[in-house]
Amino acid sequence: MLELAAGVPAPTRWLQAGTAIAAGRFEQAADGYAEMGSRPDEAFARLRAGERLLAAGRRPEGDRQRERALAFYREVRASGYLRGGSGLRSASA
Repeated sequence: MLELAAGVPAPTRWLQAGTAIAAGRFEQAADGYAEMGSRPDEAFARLRAGERLLAAGRRPEGDRQRERALAFYREVRASGYLRGGSGLRSASA
């Protein structure tokens, strides 16, 4: 995807967010999705960002990303994501 996206002469914001996901730049992707108002995509990217930050030992930043994602998932009652995302804190403790 990254190779194909690099050849696009005028990338859209959607493509930019998608390539950020593909490159593992989850916070950048989440911010892009937030600007576009795509809350489910933003939450997914924030959850992945939180996982990556917690795994790297960056607990405060990871917890912030994770909590932003979980706030959305609580609002829409996405129980599967809530179970998975809630486990991040205990796994990193």
